[in-house]
Amino acid sequence: MTWQNYLNAWKNADLSDEWRSELKRVEHEQERFEGYLTFGTGGMRGKMGLGSNRINLFTIRRVASGLGEYVAANGGKEKGVAIFYDSRNNSDVFAAETAKVLSALGIRVYLSDTIRPTPALSFCVRETKSFAGVVITASHNPSIYNGFKVYDENGCQITLGAAQEITSYLNKITDIFRIPVRELPNLLVTTIGKEMDDAYLQALTKVISRPELVADYGNELGICYTPLHGAGKELVMRGLAENGFSNTLLVQEQSEPDGDFPTVVSPNPEEENSFELAKLQAQKMQADIILATDPDADRLGVAVLTNQNEYQILTGNQLGALLLDYILSAKEFVTKEDTMINTIVTGDLGGKIASQFGIRHVQTLTGFKFIGEKIAEMEGTQANFIFGYEESYGYLIAPFVRDKDAVQAALLTAEMALFYKKEGTTLLGKLTSLYEQFGYHKEYLHTITLENNDGAAKMNQMIDTLRKEPHFLPEIVAVEDFLTSERTNLLTKEITNIELPQENVLKFYLKDKSWFAVRPSGTEPKCKIYFQTIAETEENAEKAMNDLKERVLAVWD
Repeated sequence: MTWQNYLNAWKNADLSDEWRSELKRVEHEQERFEGYLTFGTGGMRGKMGLGSNRINLFTIRRVASGLGEYVAANGGKEKGVAIFYDSRNNSDVFAAETAKVLSALGIRVYLSDTIRPTPALSFCVRETKSFAGVVITASHNPSIYNGFKVYDENGCQITLGAAQEITSYLNKITDIFRIPVRELPNLLVTTIGKEMDDAYLQALTKVISRPELVADYGNELGICYTPLHGAGKELVMRGLAENGFSNTLLVQEQSEPDGDFPTVVSPNPEEENSFELAKLQAQKMQADIILATDPDADRLGVAVLTNQNEYQILTGNQLGALLLDYILSAKEFVTKEDTMINTIVTGDLGGKIASQFGIRHVQTLTGFKFIGEKIAEMEGTQANFIFGYEESYGYLIAPFVRDKDAVQAALLTAEMALFYKKEGTTLLGKLTSLYEQFGYHKEYLHTITLENNDGAAKMNQMIDTLRKEPHFLPEIVAVEDFLTSERTNLLTKEITNIELPQENVLKFYLKDKSWFAVRPSGTEPKCKIYFQTIAETEENAEKAMNDLKERVLAVWD
């Protein structure tokens, strides 16, 4: 079908006067009608608005119908589907429409009565023994985005096989404007309320490593927290307070849900500007740490008070390594069956810490769904999951959730900061000691945005060129190609297999133990290039990073 076919379908639909007026205003915008948004293992994500290539009432009904057919075909109607949503504009409406479509297909539904974090959805799926889960969110994307994220019965993001099966049902839908709905309330839809929060918070106590420390001294740690207008406030604040951290100040200007995210450029704790208001508030109270969660509260950002009375933001790699070291140091016994999981683009420091403690270190492809899958595979074996993380601010401590969980990470980070405060240091001081032991690790992420029509084609062409010419820098000694599942030693010409699913990612290793990886984003029109350098001093690591970035990025000019 051409974009004109999709446009004509909208023109011929029985639309309200408001929709029809909007259609007339945007009908010349071809990109809005170029097919449907792609559905994959991360579900569906895109800009909101009118058109087949947008998130709106009708495209949400379409994907809900495809999911419903999948649930019914696999015997999941009685087990049902849990549906949560975050603070984004229209998230509550899209959640309700999903419930209407699924219940019209005879599927039991558990529908949240208010905004809740994505990890709470993962928990709810497991708690209610649902067949699947849905959360309406676009994570940390700007306010014009929304999405439809699907989880399996383990509370983990769906696999590629499940996504392909759902897509097969989506492809059979010929008219998105005539999808049946069953109005709410109805007997198939059960409301999920505070009782699920209470159950989650009861499970959250498993995250604490040193309960006596927190019980005796928790009020001595000053915490400043911002939910960035998202869904994290209730569970993060209760999680801290109910576990002994009473000295927590909320950033009031960002405390209430607001899908426009008016106080930030982007509600992403990976970006420094999202901490600006929190820093001002934290300095007034001299808070030891700042905690920031994204709109669906699955990512956590942390900033630490320095000796210069400023706040330094930790990277995802840094906080992940600190949390891993703290967990292992607090354990009375560590065994070789204890397992840490991270991804192929996560920094190497965590792996070195795992090796020092003698535990298993497993790597997956990028995306927390792969970490969740590994946890599921470990069930019934001797392996014992103790921590999982990725560089993009995602962490999981206790597997009662099977996705990254900022509520868990906020609580353990507070405990860790308290422990080091009582030891006379800070998270930054501990990080320095880790660098002194294992080398100064410097990481950097460069993102290339591809908004124009031929952007994706150019990106794939460049990656294919790098695949064919892996020695474009003379220092490169090995290449991992995750599309062909091969690791090539360029010095010996030896080729070994990579035991991971296929993905269009290239990772290049240099003589000095530095590396960089090139990966197209799975959810956004972007290409991401990850860098790591290691040196005996921070200055040398920074110098090596600047040099590596300059030479690699020159290839993309």
